[in-house]
Amino acid sequence: MKTDVYFYPINEKNRNDLPKIAFTVFQTLIDKEKIILEKELPIKIHAGEPGNISYIKPINYELIINFLKEKGISPYFIETTTVTGQRNTAAGHKKVAQEHGFTQIPFLIADGEEGEDEVMIETKKTKHFKQAKIARQLANKNQVLVISHFKGHIDTGFGGAIKNLGIGFASRLGKIQQHSRFYTPSQKTINWADWQSQYHKIPFEERVAEYALAAAKGKNHLYINFVIDIVENCDCDGTAMQPIYPDIGIFASLDPVALDKASFDSLKNKIGKTPFFGEEIFYYGEKIGLGEINYNLIEV
Repeated sequence: MKTDVYFYPINEKNRNDLPKIAFTVFQTLIDKEKIILEKELPIKIHAGEPGNISYIKPINYELIINFLKEKGISPYFIETTTVTGQRNTAAGHKKVAQEHGFTQIPFLIADGEEGEDEVMIETKKTKHFKQAKIARQLANKNQVLVISHFKGHIDTGFGGAIKNLGIGFASRLGKIQQHSRFYTPSQKTINWADWQSQYHKIPFEERVAEYALAAAKGKNHLYINFVIDIVENCDCDGTAMQPIYPDIGIFASLDPVALDKASFDSLKNKIGKTPFFGEEIFYYGEKIGLGEINYNLIEV
């Protein structure tokens, strides 16, 4: 069964209408899918590392936020601490968010001051992790609006909804676990050279997909991808990067795999080549039950 993915193209003529387009896509998703929004809706975003200029700006969420408030729904931005950089504590992250303009609604850090407030979520059909460390105040929410910037990523090839779930919902310790190249205390007798060679045969994408499954398991999350300002690396890169590909549009779905694949395919079709590595994450994500690779792309 194909998943519906809703899409509004972006071009030079409508680029200044991003807030309106984002709201149109969001409203289409909830109307077409008959979504009942809960009375409290966290909005998972990426606040951007200091020095980064390509993160999705908070003004683009204005109309969505206003709509939610008018409906009596309480929205707030939600994020998690990082492993390094200025956002590796709750206080530091909130300071960066304020500097980047995320001030319309409260800004909450889901894994506590030092990134250790987490819930262990069990997964099935997974081969790297049997449990994932998910930030408590995200793990405890049934419905989150996950807004992602689709762009390149140094480890996964590209980042979108799956990356925002897998890495973005993880506690600081969960992020460390996904990125770790080192043996654990239970593997004290392992041969270090063998471990390194085996690790590099394990796609990092699979680890992220497993964490994404833990973050989305049994939830009613909604997903929006901004496929604009497509730079070569993540919004956690504190450098001023310029786009390497043209803007494509804003996409929305209830399925993070279908959403990311539609975003990836649309960019691939636009430029006539594979834009990033990492397509394996789609097929592994489908295999473990994260989502479906087949989709219907519906232009709004």
